[in-house]
Amino acid sequence: PVAVQGVVGGTGRFAQAVAAASGARILTGTTARALSLSTSGRWSVRAHTGGGPLTLTADAVVLALPAFAVAELLLPHAPLAGEELAAIPHASTAVITLAFSRARAHRLPEGNGFLVPPVDGRTLKAASFLSNKWAWLGAAAPELFVLRASVGRIGEEALLELPDKELVRRAVGELHRAAGPLGEPVAARVTRWDRGLPQYGVGHHDRVARIREAAGKLPRLGLCGAAYEG
Repeated sequence: PVAVQGVVGGTGRFAQAVAAASGARILTGTTARALSLSTSGRWSVRAHTGGGPLTLTADAVVLALPAFAVAELLLPHAPLAGEELAAIPHASTAVITLAFSRARAHRLPEGNGFLVPPVDGRTLKAASFLSNKWAWLGAAAPELFVLRASVGRIGEEALLELPDKELVRRAVGELHRAAGPLGEPVAARVTRWDRGLPQYGVGHHDRVARIREAAGKLPRLGLCGAAYEG
């Protein structure tokens, strides 16, 4: 059996299927600005869309947002939870997707990818060989070798300020040294995730317990996301 498995066509298909099956009204491009709780116990969410302000009312609210965004919403209602959420550190990262011509590559790497320890002082922190990892992707583009490189650790925010072309140049250079000469990429895309990775430092488990205890005093409000149990 293969070492890893996924969804044919990408995990985005799973999210799309769940959204379609839910029958819910889904608003994209919408930012929650504030929460309020009425005397009758109903929640109101003040939001902003591309078309202007919007207020939604609901019996219950689930906050599936980054910790720093939840902190702003909860501070007026559960100050302790808001303060603890705001204190969770986050690392920013960028994902560099590269496509190489199989015909031009001197040698194609085997395996699923590699990790780079911080002590090595490299720009890259990981690379995932997508064409090897996901059989459906290899079959969809048999003439290409597609991989994804990751950059950006905690404390490396300045790295993410580099232009896309420079990040691609550094990634390709380090990939050639680590995996062999692949030639120049025929396509490249840089995707940046500002504060996208919450950091689980010493005491994080206790912090999450305090957050859940404080937020749990609010009626019909749930918390979920990567900032809590991973």
